Amino acid sequence: MRLCVRLAVLAALLVALAIGLVALRTDTHQAGNRLHSGFHDKRQLEAECCRLELAIARLKSQERLRERVAALEDEPADALNGRDSSTPTGNAPRPPRARLTNGNVPGPP
Repeated sequence: MRLCVRLAVLAALLVALAIGLVALRTDTHQAGNRLHSGFHDKRQLEAECCRLELAIARLKSQERLRERVAALEDEPADALNGRDSSTPTGNAPRPPRARLTNGNVPGPP
């Protein structure tokens, strides 16, 4: 009789343990799904931010090009060709030649 009671209690404990493990597994599985969904939303948000940053960069680049074109249109034609109209020959003065650390000038004289 005592053995039957002990076996019944042991069986009840095992059933309770199994129910608890199933409930725990279900909770962790659902939490994992929520976590995965959160990471998925985060990745989508990061991708959208990246796309928007690229679109903004493209628009800024186009705006810089327009500003450069407007600036070039305002300059005289001689300045565009590298000539200085204030000099009598129409050529801009040459910059001084660079010197190497040993004092030599690179290239042909």
